Amino acid sequence: MDPKLLLCLPQGDELFNPLNTMFIQMACILVFSQLFYLLLKPCGQAGPVAQILAGIVLSPVLLSRIPKVKEFFLQKNAADYYSFFSFALRTSFMFLIGLEVDLHFMRRNFKKAAVITLSSFVVSGLLSFASLMLFIPLFGIKEDYFTFFLVLLVTLSNTASPVVVRSIADWKLNTCEIGRLTISCALFIELTNVVLYTIIMAFISGTIILELFLFLLATVALILINMVLAPWLPKRNPKEKYLSKAETLVFFIFLLIIGITIESYDVNSSVSVFTIGIMFPRQGKTHRTLIQRLSYPIHEFVLPVYFGYIGFRFSIIALTKRFYLGLVIIVVVTIIGKFIGVISACMYLKIPKKYWLFLPTILSVKGHVGLLLLDSNYSEKKWWTTTIHDMMVAALVITTLVSGVLASFLLKAREKDFAYEKTSLESHNTNEELRVLSCAYGVRHARGAISLVSALSGSRGASDPFTPLLMHLVPLPKKRKSELMYHEHDEDGGNANGDDEFGTNEGLEINDSIDSFAKDSKILIQQVKLVTQMLNMHEEICNATEDLRVSIVFLPFHKHQRIDGKTTNDGELFRQMNRNVLRHAPCSIGIFVDRNITGFQQPHGFDSVQHVAALFFGGPDDREALALCKWLANNTLIHLTVIQFVSEESKAETPVGNAMTRDNNEVFMEVLGRNQTEQETDRSFLEEFYNRFVTTGQVGFIEKLVSNGPHTLTILREIGEMYSLFVVGKSRGDCPMTVRMKDWEECPELGTVGDFLASSLDVNASVLVVQRQRHSHDSFIDD
Repeated sequence: MDPKLLLCLPQGDELFNPLNTMFIQMACILVFSQLFYLLLKPCGQAGPVAQILAGIVLSPVLLSRIPKVKEFFLQKNAADYYSFFSFALRTSFMFLIGLEVDLHFMRRNFKKAAVITLSSFVVSGLLSFASLMLFIPLFGIKEDYFTFFLVLLVTLSNTASPVVVRSIADWKLNTCEIGRLTISCALFIELTNVVLYTIIMAFISGTIILELFLFLLATVALILINMVLAPWLPKRNPKEKYLSKAETLVFFIFLLIIGITIESYDVNSSVSVFTIGIMFPRQGKTHRTLIQRLSYPIHEFVLPVYFGYIGFRFSIIALTKRFYLGLVIIVVVTIIGKFIGVISACMYLKIPKKYWLFLPTILSVKGHVGLLLLDSNYSEKKWWTTTIHDMMVAALVITTLVSGVLASFLLKAREKDFAYEKTSLESHNTNEELRVLSCAYGVRHARGAISLVSALSGSRGASDPFTPLLMHLVPLPKKRKSELMYHEHDEDGGNANGDDEFGTNEGLEINDSIDSFAKDSKILIQQVKLVTQMLNMHEEICNATEDLRVSIVFLPFHKHQRIDGKTTNDGELFRQMNRNVLRHAPCSIGIFVDRNITGFQQPHGFDSVQHVAALFFGGPDDREALALCKWLANNTLIHLTVIQFVSEESKAETPVGNAMTRDNNEVFMEVLGRNQTEQETDRSFLEEFYNRFVTTGQVGFIEKLVSNGPHTLTILREIGEMYSLFVVGKSRGDCPMTVRMKDWEECPELGTVGDFLASSLDVNASVLVVQRQRHSHDSFIDD
């Protein structure tokens, strides 16, 4: 290539060379895509739709029909630049998708994703064969029917995983079950199509079996190199939060070398690059650095440009009537094939009907695999003409736009089906995924949160579906005017606005604690960061619980234990923040009083079994606390004992209020009926828990008869040093077993029992106070 082209120097009378025009075109795509996104966002449209429309605006259909614009954008040497830059973009985002993919979810739902992929592929294959019978006479194809069939099959069955990943993220579905299943299916379908694409290329260019074997060895070799470099590089500068840019560049150089080598043999490198990303070590500073350095530029620059380039390829000027007919047939058959294949799989897998329309619609979007196939060397095939090429590209673009628009309208029309479900742990089965968000201001709180994660995950790691998240809370100084919400950060708090210096020292220690825990337990804790003022922090935490779709949030208590065993108040602002979250949170809340010196320790790495007590008085909060203990019971490093407090008057209770007037009698009967219903619910829940865990010997059970509040306090003092952790509900209404305990409480947000356990000198254990999520008709009561 001429060096002048590489140096972006004009040749002769050309003011702009292809490289310059490519960058100007990218700038135009970004501008137009942002404009379309602002216009379409209120309608619920995802970013890829706006970005493809931006590309269409610049395509030969619209602006590039103007001779001067066409001459500027479509220069004779531009194809080489576009091809290489497209490869660089594709390599970067496929590697990032591999880094970000939820491996645990994909393993758990492998059968679902595989069945949906297979069903979709089979139906698309049958329809491709039927379409072939129509296209042979329509386009006058007289030879090599098999290759044309393969082209149709990949075109019809393909799903663009980058489009799906970006759309799901824009709709905030990437944390829910159906959103992650959609991403898994898209990846499975696309990888299948890449393999088929490779077979097509081998069929066209001759056998390349030896080369494929060498590429496989090179991919495995790079995976092994990454496994060595990833843990070694952070040791060179342990006090730095991220790797240096030079160290990060090493991974990209290796990645580009293997990608360019594979592509030079006309083989798609997407599978190798994605595999390298998905096999990259997940824990540690290296993975965090790559996510932090790649996320913003790829999501905000690379993907918009790439989607815009898909739209820029749209051209229907040269099509005649028969090719317009072929275009319509391909679009219709593609969507029908996805609907039949995916819905059939959903029926077999018993996926809820409310998702049956959304799944095939979003999985119909097309992308780079189809474009790569259409850009292949078909010079030896007489049927492969520029017109057929334009028709196929136009079909991909139109199908993607139609599917994206339909999917967004389905989401908007059935918003409740995809919204965050406010369910309590009481109705949560241990076979279902438990998503936990732990909040921490510093490393002291983070270690307590890690202890809870360790206890809930089980003794051999997360055997049941379990997703722990840790949110680093960084109070913003009042003099700062700008606020950075949690969703403006990546997993480690990196952001594009240069505010990563907030909480840097604490963040580094938190990272080290999480990395150490992940290394010992093989449990990955996802990290998010919230930088905002204390007055607004509870609102952002509540918003985060909905977007992250967590089942329970753990908050640190506003006091901590010193080395001498005494407690120190961290400040009333932290206490008020906890109270605000308790009032407004859309899920269950747990306040963790961490006595890290004398109380509960992290089970992983602890030498002996720890004793944990669940105190049950009755009421929704106590049931929620006991429901949380279902996950503790599965940890063999914890011996759980349920202590039920029973009132001595409960067996022969006389109605209170015999002197009530007739006017108040109906109100009294309503309250009495509600209390009886609550008692029945307590009894049935406790009986179910007893039959499942106590009768099998997993959990101990003790019943304590008490007469009043002082009697309860006496028992609590007696057992105060027998356990390392107490789990108790917050509120229980007018309970006779806690009467007169409010007289000396210090922290009403913990409830009467929780407050005593947290403040008593006779109790050395840690305390976890649980409040069930409040409904709109519930009133917030400081017990």
